[in-house]
Amino acid sequence: MVSIKRVFSAGEAPRIEPRKVEESRIKSGKLAVSASKTGKLVRESLLERMFRYEAVRLILIRAAAGFGKTTLMQQYHQCCMDAGLQTLWIHLDRADNDFGRFLMNLDAGLCVFEGRDARRVEADKGDELQQAQHLLERLARISSPFVIMLDEFEVIQTPALVNFTRQMIENMPAGSVLVIASRSTPDIGLGRLRARGQLLDINPRALRFSFDETARFLQDNCQLALHDKEIATLYRCTEGWITAIYLASLSLQDRQDKAAFVASFSGSNLELAEYLTEDILLRQPEACRQFLLDSSVLSQLNVSLCAAVTGFSESDSADMLQGLERNNLFLVPLDSGHEWFRYHNLFASYLKGSLERRFPGRTQELHHRAAVWYLRQNRSVPAINHLLEGGAPGEAAEQIDLIITELTDAGRSHLLLRWVDRLPTDVLECYPRLCLAYAWSLALHRRYQQALGWVGRIEKWRREDGELFVREAQTIRCLVLVLTDRIEEGYQLCSQHIERMPEEEMFQYGSVANALAISMVATGRYDKAKRLLSRILLRNTQRNSNVMRTIAFGIEAVIDLLQGRLGTAIARLEVTMERNCEQSAGGFFGGKPSLDIISSLMLYELDELKEVKRRLSDAIPYAKESSPPDSLISCHILLARIAYLDGDRNGYERHLADLEQIGLQAGSSRIVCSAWLERTRTAILENRLDSAQVMLGSVEATGDWEEPDILFYANDVDVPSIARARLSIAKGEYTTTIDALNLAIKANRQKNLFRRLLKLRLLLALALDGLGDESQAFEEITEALRLASHEGFVRSFLDEGDALGALLQRWARVGRQACAGLGIEAHFLDRLLQRFADRSDQTAVTEKDQTDQQEVLTGRERQVIRFLAEGLSNKAIAEKMFLSVFTVKSHLRNINSKLGARGRTEAIAIARAQGLLK
Repeated sequence: MVSIKRVFSAGEAPRIEPRKVEESRIKSGKLAVSASKTGKLVRESLLERMFRYEAVRLILIRAAAGFGKTTLMQQYHQCCMDAGLQTLWIHLDRADNDFGRFLMNLDAGLCVFEGRDARRVEADKGDELQQAQHLLERLARISSPFVIMLDEFEVIQTPALVNFTRQMIENMPAGSVLVIASRSTPDIGLGRLRARGQLLDINPRALRFSFDETARFLQDNCQLALHDKEIATLYRCTEGWITAIYLASLSLQDRQDKAAFVASFSGSNLELAEYLTEDILLRQPEACRQFLLDSSVLSQLNVSLCAAVTGFSESDSADMLQGLERNNLFLVPLDSGHEWFRYHNLFASYLKGSLERRFPGRTQELHHRAAVWYLRQNRSVPAINHLLEGGAPGEAAEQIDLIITELTDAGRSHLLLRWVDRLPTDVLECYPRLCLAYAWSLALHRRYQQALGWVGRIEKWRREDGELFVREAQTIRCLVLVLTDRIEEGYQLCSQHIERMPEEEMFQYGSVANALAISMVATGRYDKAKRLLSRILLRNTQRNSNVMRTIAFGIEAVIDLLQGRLGTAIARLEVTMERNCEQSAGGFFGGKPSLDIISSLMLYELDELKEVKRRLSDAIPYAKESSPPDSLISCHILLARIAYLDGDRNGYERHLADLEQIGLQAGSSRIVCSAWLERTRTAILENRLDSAQVMLGSVEATGDWEEPDILFYANDVDVPSIARARLSIAKGEYTTTIDALNLAIKANRQKNLFRRLLKLRLLLALALDGLGDESQAFEEITEALRLASHEGFVRSFLDEGDALGALLQRWARVGRQACAGLGIEAHFLDRLLQRFADRSDQTAVTEKDQTDQQEVLTGRERQVIRFLAEGLSNKAIAEKMFLSVFTVKSHLRNINSKLGARGRTEAIAIARAQGLLK
């Protein structure tokens, strides 16, 4: 097979002209290959497919305008010429519906294949069939393989010519191919050809640019400096439609606000709208245009729905949909039976804009018709969507209220929020149950202040049935107080409210009880919390409520972890998860993501990082969507640490940035501070102490959530005071740090907070060692090992870095033989020392790789990658470095090869992580 890359590596293909024919009978451009515009992307994968199938007789390239049909044919033509194949290109127009004219053009082309001048054809209408038969016989006799290309075949409507095309395909000799490009699907026996394996059908889905092709086209061909996120947005909007991408690239050339333009790109874009109007919509009959406009309000279409909305009969609607699909008019099938469809996103956007401009107000009427149809089908969700789009909030609220129980039972709080956010307050207040469901959803999605606002409204209601609504509103208030770290206030309200809770209110009781248990744990009331959890478990066992029971077990495991009973915590959670998995279909059960996050805290301590990553990768969508703050923080911090340990600096930064952004949206200083505390810890380990000082200063400025009597389990060992002690030790400020740590150790020993006590002792050991008091430092290490070895707290040691590893090795030289007498598990010490050794080896290899990489890249390549990181295009880099664009591209290929990157964005990320951009 011809090498596609080799064909196009030397630049644009030359224009290939067929042998000169009698110009008095044939226009000079009729058999000429269309000139290719510059800047086209070579469709390597499609071209390889076109050459791969030897049995193919017909290659059909079918799609609407702007999908690159002609460009693909031009590239295929060049590949054929390079491979030594004879080619004939016929550019069709409406005049070619004259059968005799078409035969004359084909005859001229065949003369080229036969190596002789075109004959003068003087056939009248009566001789056309005889001439056609003669041409078919000549086709079959040509000995060398050839390719005939018919461009814009959609113009052909003459039945005789369509039938002749079928016969051409049948008479093509082995190795020869007919290539047809058409906006519509021609009726030339495709089913039979497909069944024989003689058809290669390149449809709109295949013609669309992939994401990688879109990126290459925009960045390399158009020289646009766009980030991957912007390219992804444009790709998602255009769905790979080539003309839309090209028109967007033209608009982007001189724009400074590229990200804003990409975000707003739609069918109303001026250039795209003009193209759609002139090249597509105006070609359609008036009835078709009206059908397109009216049906554009539908996100999905079928015959019955289109008939109900557009006013066309079902028979006419069926014909319209079949015609749109046959003509490839941006209609995308949604099922294998081709009963449901949707329009291409940009085409739909354009149609909606045109509808509103041409028929103001009609959109609302069409949406209402669609809602009525869906309600008759008992499909409330799309019906409500159309009512909201159609400006009927009262009717929408009525329908939402009818299915509110179904929505809440199915956990569809996000959908509920999306709907109710669009309802006016005066409409919403007419539906009390809907108001309560809205307040619950706001609380679950961390929109805490809005939730409290609605709780306040409900608590002021004066209705006959108001007591029930007010009691549930107060349940929501209890939950929000605890979730917003107003722990003591939440504890007091929960304690009062749970006493007023009726026996039959199982869900509300469980919600308040779990909120109360969390507040008890946070305030150190562990015995009270355990008694309450026992009541929850007993009550929910009797009522068979798995979710509440699962949450209760999770809280009990958290208490075990805080008090240093790591093995007990893990056993408790594993038993709970096994039982729930056995009782649920597919292994998923209510509360599973929360248990996965809590269990990951325990497994992280055991250094089971692969299992932690697996569990958290499943749980993180839940954590981002609606988890409480401690689950959210734990999930993101653990994933960030694992990414850092894996050398994935981008992943590390992404998880922390996500956490910080969610914290800002929720108005939670603790969530935001947790991200910066982790950055501070990393900076200290990397000895970037000035950066750590700045980061920690920002944390302490908003770290008023750290109180002596309040402990949040996600921040058990990650609070500003511990970060300050770690930084002070790294800076050599030992004396004051030792005093502060001794006070903290005393306080946490009294509270039985053994996990935090372990962390404090390790930091104290480092401070004492820094001060030169090795004896006292060894005593603290002994106490820490005694606490940790029987339960397996590995990461508490490893996370303090190489300084602690060196101290531990020194301790082992004198203390290893005495482990049994000191109450320390010797195998734990051996494992710990081995992990520190592995860590040191890994760090050394990483540093060597970075040094080697800097030596591998030439000075000019480093300069190129730095300019690339600044967002400069290839052209701009070439101008700054006085190079050609081709030379810059060569440098980029070398850089990608040396760094092992797949593109410029990945190359920048690797270079930044390896310190090449300093």
